[in-house]
Amino acid sequence: MKLEKPLVMEAGKDTLELWNRELRASSVEKPSRVRPPRFAKIRQIRTQLKLSGLKLPLALSLLNQCISSGGNFLLSVYLARTLALSDFGLYGIGYGLCMLYVGIGNAVIMTQMLVNMPSKAIEDRHIYAAKMLNAVLLLGLTFIVLSTGVIGITSIAVSDKLVYFQTCCAIVTAAIFFLCSEFFIAYAYLIRRESLALVVNGLTMFVLFLCLAYEYQAGIIPTAESVMYFYALGAAIGAITAYGMSNLKLRQGFRNLKPDMNEAWQHGRWALGGVLVTWMQSQTYAYIAIIFLGPIGVGQANAAKIFISPFSFLLPAINKIALPRLADLHQTDPARMLRISMLMTTCLSLLAIIFSFVLIGNLDSISDLVLGRQDATIRSLIWIWCLMLVCQMARSGGSVLLQIQRKFRILTLLNIPSAIVTLVLAFLLIKTYGTAGAIWSMVAGELVLSLLIWWEILNEKNRPH
Repeated sequence: MKLEKPLVMEAGKDTLELWNRELRASSVEKPSRVRPPRFAKIRQIRTQLKLSGLKLPLALSLLNQCISSGGNFLLSVYLARTLALSDFGLYGIGYGLCMLYVGIGNAVIMTQMLVNMPSKAIEDRHIYAAKMLNAVLLLGLTFIVLSTGVIGITSIAVSDKLVYFQTCCAIVTAAIFFLCSEFFIAYAYLIRRESLALVVNGLTMFVLFLCLAYEYQAGIIPTAESVMYFYALGAAIGAITAYGMSNLKLRQGFRNLKPDMNEAWQHGRWALGGVLVTWMQSQTYAYIAIIFLGPIGVGQANAAKIFISPFSFLLPAINKIALPRLADLHQTDPARMLRISMLMTTCLSLLAIIFSFVLIGNLDSISDLVLGRQDATIRSLIWIWCLMLVCQMARSGGSVLLQIQRKFRILTLLNIPSAIVTLVLAFLLIKTYGTAGAIWSMVAGELVLSLLIWWEILNEKNRPH
């Protein structure tokens, strides 16, 4: 009997053809089964940050910060080598008071300009900035009037015994011009014209060091007052030059100024409270130290603080680039804004830890380079400042995030318990541990503030809306 081989073979051929089609189909579909590439997360982060578009602004910002913070670092080193510790402490207190005034201006004017500008029509933004410049000038005029009154009343009350009259005048002058230059730096970053900020800081530092060089060549010993006046002169020249290079016109800012000032004050009053509380917390060590230890104790603390100041090159440079862009993201993509802020905070904290280990590991050579001598008391304070630096980096990203979200009231309220912790511990610890106790109180306050801020942010993220 003849078997039906052809039928079996045909069936086998059909089955084989079916298998081949399935194999071909599976080989085509395999790539569609997406497996995450090894560096997909890194590429995703790079895409979110748009690093290619930030290269030039970030480079300019870093250069700008190197000039500003680097100039302040060199100035501090020069003064620590030249002045007695008591005079160096006096300069630190005066500079801290100037920063308080700048902080007030930042809270009620510049920060409000930054968070409100994205909501303004594009054609109205330069007029809005001119109004904020007028607000800076009005604040300066008010400060002059109030300071003149206070100094005059004090002079009458204590007759010719007003020892720090010249110091007070130098502080008032420097503070006013510092804020003017800070306005144009903030404005430059806001309009993405980082080169203008470079001009301001460059001229400020050039004039300052030119005056110090002339003083050195003439054999004149520098004083806290002369340095403040030189700094004020440089800031004034930088601000005037920036105004000439910008498209701002003061007369444009006079029209309908009151509504914009009211808008700025609405959130600025809470930001102002936060600045005052934060300043109390950050400057507690100086004022309690001067009460119990005198200017020498402040000078020792400030001399130790010089060693961590190079890290300040990085944080303001990144913040000035990030703040306007994060403010824009707050309008368009809040979730992405939060992710980027948390990533920045993590990276800055890790960099601060690495910086601290490098500093402590090479302290002998660095101490000789900075102070020109070995000082056991100052060296014993440096590692505590390193802890303070790490806590500041952990806190900074969250603080910026709350400002962008216009949660100034919450930020102020969170600062209150941390300031109380700082003040109480400062009085308790400074009696036992001296200057080190004052710095330890700041570390504790900064740690409490960091935990409170991030607790608030994470709770808000998980809160149903």
